[in-house]
Amino acid sequence: MAKMPAWSWTVLNVLGFQAVWLVSVIGAGRGLWWPGLVVAVLFTALTLAFTRERNRDLRTLSIALPLGFFMDSILVQSQSLQFACPYPLPGLAPVWIMALWLGFALTLNHSLRSIYAKALPTFLFGLLGGPVAYGIATMRFEAMSVQGSTLECALWIGLVWGIGLSVIRWLDLRSTSTEKGQTA
Repeated sequence: MAKMPAWSWTVLNVLGFQAVWLVSVIGAGRGLWWPGLVVAVLFTALTLAFTRERNRDLRTLSIALPLGFFMDSILVQSQSLQFACPYPLPGLAPVWIMALWLGFALTLNHSLRSIYAKALPTFLFGLLGGPVAYGIATMRFEAMSVQGSTLECALWIGLVWGIGLSVIRWLDLRSTSTEKGQTA
């Protein structure tokens, strides 16, 4: 098989995650938790099958999934957000949100690489991108609802996402440097 140009891999990574995002939020808005999970698992399988950075992606996934679950569960527990289709346990991050985290984590080393490479852009991306994504999911697709003031909720989501994504990056870089130190 011919080598794929880097730009085409980036485009496929963006399109794959957008498919995960759309199917997840549309499904959740209609009361279905599983369509996003199916697309996320397919995206994950294809990404891991074709990436040259499989080990790094697996490491990033192992860090981002539990922290993403924690972050979104904090947002629910703080009563800032209520997720549609809260399967399997109301009060915690639902399956369809974890499908989003599965897909999102696989963009960090690929289509979001230039943002994820530096601390400040990573923090700002979380601070600004989290509320925007949640706002679209809320207003356009009814996949979640804001509890209380929209501005306060957006600030809280931004803070959780800015700090959370920064922690994911820090742990990911730390585990990468630890792994390199052990193999040297």
